[in-house]
Amino acid sequence: MDDLEFRRRLLSDPNDHSTQVIEKIRSNSHDRKYAESLTDLDNKIEQAMKVDVPDDLADKIIFSTSKSKPQINMTKKAFALAASVIFTVGLMVGQVNWGALIITPAHARLDSMAIHHIHEEAPFIKDVNEANNAQEMQAKLGTYSYALTSAFPYHIYYLNHCGFSPDHHALHMVFQGKKGRVTAFISNIAAPNASDFAKDGMKGTIIPLPQGSLVVVGNENEDISSIATKLAPMFVLKS
Repeated sequence: MDDLEFRRRLLSDPNDHSTQVIEKIRSNSHDRKYAESLTDLDNKIEQAMKVDVPDDLADKIIFSTSKSKPQINMTKKAFALAASVIFTVGLMVGQVNWGALIITPAHARLDSMAIHHIHEEAPFIKDVNEANNAQEMQAKLGTYSYALTSAFPYHIYYLNHCGFSPDHHALHMVFQGKKGRVTAFISNIAAPNASDFAKDGMKGTIIPLPQGSLVVVGNENEDISSIATKLAPMFVLKS
């Protein structure tokens, strides 16, 4: 794959994990940074789109329209309103990935998402050792409105935004545990309570955060619960 095709595909889909794209990212540090920058931008756009719309906005628009143009009869008003709604919905459906903004219980399978993503990313990050510092950690966390209360207690091999699922982004980090590498995700998917899980030779812990959840996964010999309990209080909302 040449550089032009590589950039075109990532611009089209920053979360392209095809074999050709992954191989090019792994073989060139500049390509990897380019891919990371697009993923970062994609995540920031997603966060920026999270704007609350007042419940009474539609009523206010209708009321304002009825006051400003009293000469229009009700039939024309109804037709105009219907056309406006259809046009607006058409724009929104075409431009906004609502799955990333509205989180339903059906999507909230955090354990399965985490395990699947670890398997999917393994070829790309298995030999990576970025040794990320505190400044990089704070910058990445800031995208999710979090900050660290103190220095991260483990050596970090990998730190970046990722397509946690087809509909959600997360901060993906890999760091050194006592028995091997440990993976953690900071997701915008809410967790009702803390829980543990085990699957595919790995085990993990899910802990609720103020605006989502922390998912920590490692091998069966790692004390994942203790690591998760230690890390969770360190992630606080930025003031």
